[in-house]
Amino acid sequence: AAIEQQMSMTGASMFWLDALQDCKLDQSLSLPFDRYRLSNEHRTGRGTTISSDFGQDLSHDFLIHASSNNISLEQLALATYYVFLFKLTNGENDLCIGINTHGRYRDELNSIIGMFVNAIPLRCQLDPHLSFHKFTKRVQNNMINCMKYSYFPLQRILNQHPNISNPVFLDTSLEFISYKSNNAIMIGDSQLVPAPFPFNMNEDERL
Repeated sequence: AAIEQQMSMTGASMFWLDALQDCKLDQSLSLPFDRYRLSNEHRTGRGTTISSDFGQDLSHDFLIHASSNNISLEQLALATYYVFLFKLTNGENDLCIGINTHGRYRDELNSIIGMFVNAIPLRCQLDPHLSFHKFTKRVQNNMINCMKYSYFPLQRILNQHPNISNPVFLDTSLEFISYKSNNAIMIGDSQLVPAPFPFNMNEDERL
């Protein structure tokens, strides 16, 4: 708490107010769905993860593109995700999604035990006429700026928009997890790779 009091809340407040100006935080993206979900439907917090393998060639090109353009894998994945959402929504060019940050924005917090995760909005005003290279650089700069002020609590960001009753932008999010594993199991043409979970689940919560 003492460390947070030392952070510039005024600068962070001004940044988020400007970044989300005229952003429709309570408007859902027109994404395809398999069933209609009621706005007041009770949520259990459970979900299903579906993974797909890009293949060795595409994965290699992804790594090379990130390295040669001096952009992180997470930033490149975010830019690709925005383009994917742009196509799914038939050209929606003002996209806002949620992303969880680790919250340890200062070295002093790295050795402290506790939950520091903070969700922040990441807005992208996509120009379809930009080249992908220029677009990824724009996404990179935007993400760097947002992470700089990621310590600003989500609730205080939402308080800047009192007319927003339901921040549905949090329904669409991106979580980038990078890990290495040498325990791949081949079954026919399929490869199974164990993925670590950053949290614990009870037996009755597993799907």
